Amino acid sequence: MKKLSFRFLVLAACTAVSLASWAASPHRVAGSNPGGASQWATDQYPGFDGLDDLPTPEKKEKGWLWRWFGIGKPAQESAAQQLAWAQKLEGENDFKGAAKAYDVLVREWPASPEAPTAQFRLAYLLEANLQEYDEAYEEYAYLLDFYPRSCPYAKIVAEQYKLVNLLFDTRRTFLGMSFTGNRQLRQGYERIVRRAPGADYVPEAMLKIADLRERDIDYEEAVKVYAALRNLHPGTTEARIALYREAKARMWLVRRLAYNLPRCKDTESFLKLALRRDPSHPNTEEMREWLKELREYIAEDAWTRAKFYDTPQRTRHAAVASYEKFLSEYPDSSHADEARARIEALKAGSNKGGTEK
Repeated sequence: MKKLSFRFLVLAACTAVSLASWAASPHRVAGSNPGGASQWATDQYPGFDGLDDLPTPEKKEKGWLWRWFGIGKPAQESAAQQLAWAQKLEGENDFKGAAKAYDVLVREWPASPEAPTAQFRLAYLLEANLQEYDEAYEEYAYLLDFYPRSCPYAKIVAEQYKLVNLLFDTRRTFLGMSFTGNRQLRQGYERIVRRAPGADYVPEAMLKIADLRERDIDYEEAVKVYAALRNLHPGTTEARIALYREAKARMWLVRRLAYNLPRCKDTESFLKLALRRDPSHPNTEEMREWLKELREYIAEDAWTRAKFYDTPQRTRHAAVASYEKFLSEYPDSSHADEARARIEALKAGSNKGGTEK
C-alpha cells in the first residue's frame, strides 16, 4: 500500500510539472507553427484543408550569400541603429530599401525588442507602398506566428483578410491562367478563419472558401463548409445565403451521380428542412422545384420496385401490398392511376398484365 501511494505521488508530481510547463509555453495557433498564440484558436472546420496541408512561415535565417560572402549584412551595428536606418530610408520614400533593411534586422536580431516593429513595418510597406499583397500576407503571418504578443493580433488578422480579398479581386492572369490559384486563396481565407473565428468577417470568409471549393469542382467539401457556416453563425445574412448555396451544391451532386437514391433522399430531407426553417427565403421557389424534381425521381424508383412484385413469381397479395404502399407514399405520382387500376384488377382476381396467383 505504501508502495502504491509513493507511485501515485510521483505520478501526480510529474503531471503537475508537465502542466506547468505547458502553461508557461506558447500555445499553438491553429493554422500556424508553434510559437503563435490566440485566444480564439480552433481547428474544427469541416471542408477546410488539414493543418498539415496549410503553409506556415519558417523561421527567417541568413542566406548563403550572407553567410559565405557577407552580402546583405546589416548596415548598422545594433538592432536599434538598424531600425533607425530603415526608418530613415522609409522617410526618404526608399520603400524597397527600407523593406530590405527591416527584413535584415529580423534575420540578424530576431530576439531583439526592435524585431517585432521591423517585421510589422516590412509587412506594411509591402502592402501599402509596394502593392506586393501576397508577400505582405506572408510577412503578417510571420509576425503573428513569431511575435504574437508584440502586435495587435486581431487587427493584423483583419489586415490579412483585406489582403486576401485584394488578391482575389486583382488576380493577374496570363493566357487565361491565374498566378494566384484557387487553392492558394482558399487556404489564405482558411488560415484567417482559424486564427480569428470570432471576427465579424468570418461568415463572409467562409462563403468565399466554399465558393473557391466549387470553382475547383469540389462540391462535397463545399457542402461541408456551407453546413459549418450555418451551424457556427446562425441568423446571419451569410448563413441564409449558405442555405441556398448548399442546396444548389447538393443538387449538383445528385445530378452528377446519376440520381443516386440514398443521396436523393438525403437531399430531399435537407430541402424539406430548409423550407420549413426559412419559408420566406428569397430562393424558396427554386428550392421547391428541386424538391419536386427529387420527389419525381424517388417516386419513379419506388414505382419500379412496386412493379417488381407484380410478376408470375410473386403472390397476388404481395403485388397488392406493394402497389398500396406506393400509393400511400406517392399519391400524386403520374403512375397513381395505373397503380389503382392494378390493385382493383388483382383484388378481382384478374391477371391481365400481372400474376397468375
